[in-house]
Amino acid sequence: MRSLVLAACLAFLAPVAWGCPVGSDIDKGIRFTVDDVDTEEYRRIGPGMIEAVYSASDGLVTRNLLAQGVYLVELVDLVEGVPDQDTRVTYAFPGRAEELAVPEPGGQVTYDVAINNLGDLDKERQIYDFGPLSKINFGACEYDLIPIEIRYEPDDSGTVDLLYYLPAFGFSYYAGSDYTDGSDRYNYSDIEVIE
Repeated sequence: MRSLVLAACLAFLAPVAWGCPVGSDIDKGIRFTVDDVDTEEYRRIGPGMIEAVYSASDGLVTRNLLAQGVYLVELVDLVEGVPDQDTRVTYAFPGRAEELAVPEPGGQVTYDVAINNLGDLDKERQIYDFGPLSKINFGACEYDLIPIEIRYEPDDSGTVDLLYYLPAFGFSYYAGSDYTDGSDRYNYSDIEVIE
């Protein structure tokens, strides 16, 4: 009987032994390897707000702020960890970050967004289509996934951006884009907790 209890306990602890991050780890930070050479780190920095820092193999470091882990509200390059204000672009959504829609499978939401690109002001409509719930694996770690397609109006390029939203953590990552003349895709792997 004792060996059965021990075996059950070990089976229960197996995912922890593999090192698969869990939802609460977003406060410490979650790191992915991207296309085998770059990294992107995600952490919660406030109510409804996720910081994503992308470090490219060529030394370029970019920070995104994502309301509800989905909606881009700031994009800026980091130089020695400090935002380079000459690269800062902001996106103003209606309402506070925590009031924006959390992705639900099969849903859709549309926002009119004001853009400030180094003092050049513009606006656009962003349409978010939330796809069906599916699964994704990062090595031995499996998570629920909601794919998101984003379309823009006006937009003459026919661009559709693709995000992968991970409900366990409350954030999405940029998986690629489709254009009228082709597409880009990015491979995220090796998920781990930042210690």
